[in-house]
Amino acid sequence: MTVAALLAPVIYALLVVFQLGSWNGAQWWLNDIITLRHALYTKHLRGVPANERKTLIVGGSATLFGVDSGAIERATGAPVLNFGLHAGLDVDLLLAEASSFIDQNDRVVLPLEFDHYSRPAVTDLTAESFLAFLYPFADAIPISRLVPIALATQAASAMQGVADRIAALVAGRPAGKWHSEAFLLDDWRRIRTSGQAGPDHNPYDYSTMNAHGDKDLILETPAADERAMRALITPSTALLTPYAAEALTTWKQTLAERGAEMLLTWPVIIEDDAGTIFQEGYWRSLIGLARAADAIGLPIHCDPIDALVPVQYRYDTVYHTNAKGQAIYSVGLAACLPSIETQVFDWKNADPKDLAARAKARITALKQPSDPLVFGYERNIRQLQALHDAIEADRATSGHYPASLPRFDPAVPVAEVGAAPFQPVYRSDGTDYKLVAPGRADCFAVFEGWPELIDPSRTKDGACAYGYWTPGAASW
Repeated sequence: MTVAALLAPVIYALLVVFQLGSWNGAQWWLNDIITLRHALYTKHLRGVPANERKTLIVGGSATLFGVDSGAIERATGAPVLNFGLHAGLDVDLLLAEASSFIDQNDRVVLPLEFDHYSRPAVTDLTAESFLAFLYPFADAIPISRLVPIALATQAASAMQGVADRIAALVAGRPAGKWHSEAFLLDDWRRIRTSGQAGPDHNPYDYSTMNAHGDKDLILETPAADERAMRALITPSTALLTPYAAEALTTWKQTLAERGAEMLLTWPVIIEDDAGTIFQEGYWRSLIGLARAADAIGLPIHCDPIDALVPVQYRYDTVYHTNAKGQAIYSVGLAACLPSIETQVFDWKNADPKDLAARAKARITALKQPSDPLVFGYERNIRQLQALHDAIEADRATSGHYPASLPRFDPAVPVAEVGAAPFQPVYRSDGTDYKLVAPGRADCFAVFEGWPELIDPSRTKDGACAYGYWTPGAASW
């Protein structure tokens, strides 16, 4: 019995090692992104001097979807790499997978999702993903952080991996869902050239990545998700758990020993339908988080207002933006990065009322769609706004609304492939007028961002139009 008791943990440990790399329910699409980025960034950095400081942006899927590191690099003139993956992975794995690219003098910027700060222990996804495809990065993880990951490994998951490994050996095939770097590069190039990803791909995988390792998601919220999206609340937390504090302080010291600097900043903060970001309580929560982070020697940098993205540019969760939301967030981060070390959020003097007002002002300003225009409805709204102003100016001069539309440029370009042309519908009797753009596919995004523009008389049987009208023309 004593021998068996001694052998049991040894045998279990051997079985865990035996099954490494086997399928066990982990999200394998993350491994493809890691592999493809390694190839893209290795090539990208070949001409960069070894002593030139890089900025590595490390976080969960808010970073994966929300950061345009290529645009930030062009704006700042210094190398910027995106290592965003998934918020279900702990900080240890997020930093470990980026570790081979971290050199002396580099900056590692963490726009962590708020979940990372409030996490009490290792997540199941961390343990599963470590067993499946992130174990090669174990040597980059401090021992004090590696032990909890190992202890969090569930026996059932490990034994499933053993079964998969044995089945693979019997069948003479790989035990996991590995794609080689060569395959990923070839398939990715084919997709980028043809513009067709195929049914075996989805917006989350590498098929929507660009040459700089960022998402290139020129997509609106899927119709199946629209109802659920309206109920989502912008996340926040005032918590900083001992588990999270230990992870952050350990990695700050680990990177400092390598001559690199670790800095916290704000993740993408997306407006919701409930107006959460316009409430003082929301900002009190973020001020509380900044206070707690500062207390452990890791202040949060940059102005959180610059991290705000309007609700119409979220994709399918509270953290995922589409390409336009990504562009908006990245402009703010690019502005902060050159002097980020000195751009510490001043939580001591922060006023929740002022922050709520500034949040409202920023979102209001973005109701005038900013460049670059990505979606057809953005171009339409900008054109409609300009025409509305011209029509009102004509009335102010002549005393009546014009019988026909003022001149406009119908060919304003947008990035969205296949976007319908701007074809406004206008009617006026001199006393009243109505100006709308038909667009069934645009309806959800326009309703989210500009509900006052939705034409109530054209919402039957799936139809939709949006624009401007006088009260007397509302039913036209």
